[in-house]
Amino acid sequence: MAVVVKIPGPLAKRLTLAAMRSRRLPDDITRTALAEHLSYLEWRAKAVDQGFASVTRDGWLSSGTVMKNFAKRQAAFFKKKRPKAA
Repeated sequence: MAVVVKIPGPLAKRLTLAAMRSRRLPDDITRTALAEHLSYLEWRAKAVDQGFASVTRDGWLSSGTVMKNFAKRQAAFFKKKRPKAA
């Protein structure tokens, strides 16, 4: 499936520069970035669902506890090695 995305000038320049520096095609960088961001959004949605399930099970937590737990899980997510996009 082909999708056309309009990229604003400053962002397009950054993409072109990154492609030149990394000796990769802009399309490859874009696919990789999109795949990684979608993985993050899916992970975050799952974490939110798990949070709501824990409220039902365990009751409410303080916002400080939630933020600490989220920060730990987010850091763990970004430390994981993920496969490159096709």
